[in-house]
Amino acid sequence: MDDASYPSIVVLGRDTCEDTVRSRAHLAALGIPHRYRNVELEPEADTLIRSYNDGEWKTPTILIGDPTAPSIVLREPSDDELDAAIARA
Repeated sequence: MDDASYPSIVVLGRDTCEDTVRSRAHLAALGIPHRYRNVELEPEADTLIRSYNDGEWKTPTILIGDPTAPSIVLREPSDDELDAAIARA
């Protein structure tokens, strides 16, 4: 598949979060492009992640689909949950 075949994927997370690191490595191993936004370094990413998690950080939070109105929002997903969501998108 080329990049246009995949939905838009935004990973909101932290470099020090094991689940964020794992999810990003999983996407990279599958060759699935994604945008990473570090909630500790980007105020806009911090605001965005909190808007999807009742004011809290749940990392990673993964947005699939239109970044302004994602069709799927995953919070701390397993690799299998992430794969299933991408297949549905």
